[in-house]
Amino acid sequence: MSAYLRNAAGFLVQVFPCVLMVFLPFSEGAFRFRKKTVFAALAGLALALAALFPALMRAAADRDLALGANLYMLAAILLTLAAESWLVREAAIKKVLVLFAVFFYGASQYWLVNILIGVLAEPLGLSTELESGAVYSPCGLVMYAVTAVLLFPIMDRFVLRPLREYLQEIEMEQMRQEFFILVVSTAVFLALLMGADMTFYRVGYRRYVQEMLLFVVVLLDQVLIYWLVFRESVRRKRDSDYQRAMEMQQLQYERIVSDMESTRRMRHDMRHHYNALNEMLQKGKLEEMKGYLAQVLDATGRRLNEVYCKNMVVNGLLQYYAGLAREEGIRCVIQAECGELSIEPADLTVLFGNALENAVNACRKCPDDKWIRVQVGTVQGSLAVEIANACQGVRLDRRYQTADGFSPAEAFLSDGKVGYGLRSIAHTAQKYGGSAMFRFNGETKTFTARMRLNMPASMEKSGGGVLDLPPRWNE
Repeated sequence: MSAYLRNAAGFLVQVFPCVLMVFLPFSEGAFRFRKKTVFAALAGLALALAALFPALMRAAADRDLALGANLYMLAAILLTLAAESWLVREAAIKKVLVLFAVFFYGASQYWLVNILIGVLAEPLGLSTELESGAVYSPCGLVMYAVTAVLLFPIMDRFVLRPLREYLQEIEMEQMRQEFFILVVSTAVFLALLMGADMTFYRVGYRRYVQEMLLFVVVLLDQVLIYWLVFRESVRRKRDSDYQRAMEMQQLQYERIVSDMESTRRMRHDMRHHYNALNEMLQKGKLEEMKGYLAQVLDATGRRLNEVYCKNMVVNGLLQYYAGLAREEGIRCVIQAECGELSIEPADLTVLFGNALENAVNACRKCPDDKWIRVQVGTVQGSLAVEIANACQGVRLDRRYQTADGFSPAEAFLSDGKVGYGLRSIAHTAQKYGGSAMFRFNGETKTFTARMRLNMPASMEKSGGGVLDLPPRWNE
């Protein structure tokens, strides 16, 4: 019974953290099912495998026990990879990057356990003897538990968290350089550990003190490489997004300046209109005066900017793209109710600018019935935005071609690559703890973008109304 419990506990402590790491870096929208459901199923699977492991090892006690244990762990790894391939709807290169990080953790734990056993087993009086059918000695089990407690927080803080941001923000074509760096650095890390292990063993350093020092230095160096690569990549991507936001704000500024100049010209023109109307009135040309006045009012109405909401940034963006849509002959219907928001103007620009720019571009390709419908409001402490537009068709990633309903940004391609604008929208929503999902309806030829950005009650400012959006927003 003692060997059975140690085998089960040892397998769980060694394997389960690796299984968690395979899935932790991916966002909620990347999973086929809810993330909580996936992790609950993984925990159940790990417990079942851990319970079965000792029984198989007891059956293999008279044969090659080490080979049997390694084959069983290999089967568990392959099962985890199959689960990742099916449950996570992300590009293969992203999954491989995660696997490199997990492999780095597993190798680090294995070598650290061997070093600690050599250093601490004798001073602590822990037994390293293996009973019949046992894979983990009492000392080995303790060391695997200790190393998991030591290494997992380090991996989560300096590798998994930056990796999570990296996977959400970086497109596949931008990953090649980082992928090469991490492959080479991981290979060097493993080569150094293996070389150190064989060298110190050959010269008889039984307490592994020198190997321990080298391991710590190399481990910290490798963690720093991972952290720097991911953080620098995310920083470069954010700088690019910020530059794009500034360019869009510059366009909006130019639009405002243009409108001010247009208003100045209108005031100048009105003096001529008044003189013309006064002359018609004095000559008694009432019918001619009515027709002329109708033309003036119609032209003036088209040129005045409609106020859509109290938020200056959102209203300015809606005015700009509504004007652009009218110039393209696109029917634009806007319903917006929001005041001052706890969302950065640059983020609002990225969100609305990308979504509305995509909508206008899609309508340009439609032969007829060009339209855009915008709904903006606050729902349960969140900014909710839905933008629907006419669309002839989209290019879908093959993994999502049978998907029904809303899909993440990764599902939609532009020129064979993930659409930059949709990814920027998704990143902005995730920055505020929200989400962005998209759908194309082939029957109605409609593309719909739905975004939600969370705003805590303490952060939401006054001045905004509550837009009565459809019930699905409350789901």
